[in-house]
Amino acid sequence: MPAERWRPSAAPEAVLEAAWLGRVPYDAAWALQRQLLAARQEGRCPDTLLLLEHPPVYTCGRSTAPGQLVTPPSALPAPVYEVDRGGGVTFHGPGQVVAYLVMDLRAWRPDVHAYLRALEEVALRVLARYGLRGQRIEGLTGVWLGGEKVAAIGVKVSRWCTMHGLSLNVAVDAGWYRPIVPCGIVGRGVTSLHRHLQPCPGLEEVALTIAQECGAVFGRDVRYRRASEKTALTGLPGQVLAAEHGHPRSGRP
Repeated sequence: MPAERWRPSAAPEAVLEAAWLGRVPYDAAWALQRQLLAARQEGRCPDTLLLLEHPPVYTCGRSTAPGQLVTPPSALPAPVYEVDRGGGVTFHGPGQVVAYLVMDLRAWRPDVHAYLRALEEVALRVLARYGLRGQRIEGLTGVWLGGEKVAAIGVKVSRWCTMHGLSLNVAVDAGWYRPIVPCGIVGRGVTSLHRHLQPCPGLEEVALTIAQECGAVFGRDVRYRRASEKTALTGLPGQVLAAEHGHPRSGRP
């Protein structure tokens, strides 16, 4: 999709609380997002960006069709979650930065299509910071690098507040994608920054870059904290981050 479809917001600058949380189990992060979403809808917390890495996990969005799971769920090398975001099946795991944005679109622009394009813009700007030229593809959501997908996007919007967001492959083992048709897109592969960039930046460096570009795209004053400071985030229930409701299997496929 042409870049000109995205336009910067004219909304006044506001705060975006952002934190790099390190590796967090999927269900714990999902529960935290739901708590933050409810708090944001009620005006009890600011816009919040969670930056993290997951243990290996497959997630199936609302558009997932049976054919997107090449391998039966019981035979997949990692747990599977049916989740409340848009889009199809994807993988989250080691070597990938996930950016979950809980944001009130009414303070930016109440337009879901524009929001998706803005998330693509964030990913494109992050790639450009490392000297890489990403691409949009007409009719598809996400960002591609050298014809292969490097950033996936899937969101939920409830009462104009968002959750879920984007994932950017930094150094992901491509074998994890073999049992699925990522996002239901046939005939296009998946790539990572490390295949195009040496030396490859670390996950936390990429996370900080994502936070900075979210601030630029959405017109927000970013307050960034590292994992050791995560409980200081306004409105974040620290006990959720400490809870591990499941134990996804790790290792390589």
